[in-house]
Amino acid sequence: MFRNLKKRIIKNINYSDALHWINHNQIINDKKRKIVKKIHKIFSGKVYKGPYINLKISTKESWSIDLGSKILGMYELEVQKEIEKLCKKKNIKIFINYGAAEGYHLTGVLKKKLAKFGIGVEIDKKSISILKKNLKINNLEKKAKVLDKLNLNKISEYVSNKDIKKTLFLIDIEGGEYDLINSKIIRLINKCYLIIETHPFMGNSNKRNKLYKLLKKNYNIKSITSSSRDPFVKGLEDLTDNERWMVISEGRPLQMNWLICSPKSNY
Repeated sequence: MFRNLKKRIIKNINYSDALHWINHNQIINDKKRKIVKKIHKIFSGKVYKGPYINLKISTKESWSIDLGSKILGMYELEVQKEIEKLCKKKNIKIFINYGAAEGYHLTGVLKKKLAKFGIGVEIDKKSISILKKNLKINNLEKKAKVLDKLNLNKISEYVSNKDIKKTLFLIDIEGGEYDLINSKIIRLINKCYLIIETHPFMGNSNKRNKLYKLLKKNYNIKSITSSSRDPFVKGLEDLTDNERWMVISEGRPLQMNWLICSPKSNY
C-alpha cells in the first residue's frame, strides 16, 4: 500500500515547480543573512529591547536564520515573557533548556538574573559550540552547564530536592517532547515548572493525546501561541517593508503553541 502511495506521490510531483521553490527559498535565505548581519552591526550585537535587553549575541547561527529577530528582542517573545513572569513570581533558581540551540533563552535568562544557574541540553555539535561562545561573551560560563544529553531519570544529580520546586524547564525538541516525558519521568519532575513547545505536525495523535493527559493530571496548563510583531524599529528606517517582515519571520510551518505547566503539587 505504502509503495503504491509513494509511486502516486512521485508521479504527481511537478519537479520544475519544486526546483523553483527550492531556488526561491535559497534566494530569500541569502538575502536574509545579509540583512541580519547588518542589523547585528547596527545594534552592536546586543538585544535591542524586551526581557533579554542588552544580551550579547554572536553572529554565528546553526539551527535557523533568526539572528535578526533575536537582536530585535522579538524571537519567541511570548515565551520570553512567560519565562520572565514565572522566574520572578516563583523565584526560579534553576533553568533547564532542552533543545537550547545557540542559547538565546539560556543566556538571556542568566544575563538578566532570572535564574541563578542554567543547564543547556543540545545534541547538535555546531549549536553547542555557538552556545558556549554566547555564554563566554556574556561572562556566564560559570553560571551554566552545557550537555549533549540529560537523562531525566538522573535529574537528582543536577537538581537538589530542595531546588526542585524552583526549577523551570523550557523544552523545544522538535517533536521529541512526546517521547521525553512519560509516567515515570513525570513523577521525578512534577514539582518543576514546564514550558513545552508542541509540534502537532510531528509524532502521531496517540502520543500527543497521551502526553497531554499526563500533563493535565499533574499540572495546571495554559496554552499560548505566537502572535503579532511590529517590524518598524528605530534604526532600521532604511530597510524596505519586505526586508523588515523577512527579518522578524521565524520561518515556522504554522502558528506555534506552547504549554505553560504549573505543578498542582506546589499549590
